[in-house]
Amino acid sequence: MFAGLDPHGTALVLARMQFAFTVSFHFIFPAFSIGLASYLAVLEALWLKTGKALYLDLFRYWLKIFSVAFAMGVVSGLVMSYQFGTNWSIFGQGRGRDRAADGL
Repeated sequence: MFAGLDPHGTALVLARMQFAFTVSFHFIFPAFSIGLASYLAVLEALWLKTGKALYLDLFRYWLKIFSVAFAMGVVSGLVMSYQFGTNWSIFGQGRGRDRAADGL
């Protein structure tokens, strides 16, 4: 796969593959957590309105999944921010401070 590439080309391809892997996870987890947050709000509203324990049980179950998905989105976003800085630092010279604030 990398036989005809020079060392700089190999590093570029590997950096792009690593970034594609990170972006694919960062695309999935925040989208899932945004959708799940609205579902959790509906479940809690139904529990408050009806008082049925079923809605509270569902809320608690999905809250654990939401917590993991949210944490994975944060972690993949932080890693992606560092990858921007290390792999494509030349593009961040004009907007470096803005991009660094994204990680805060």
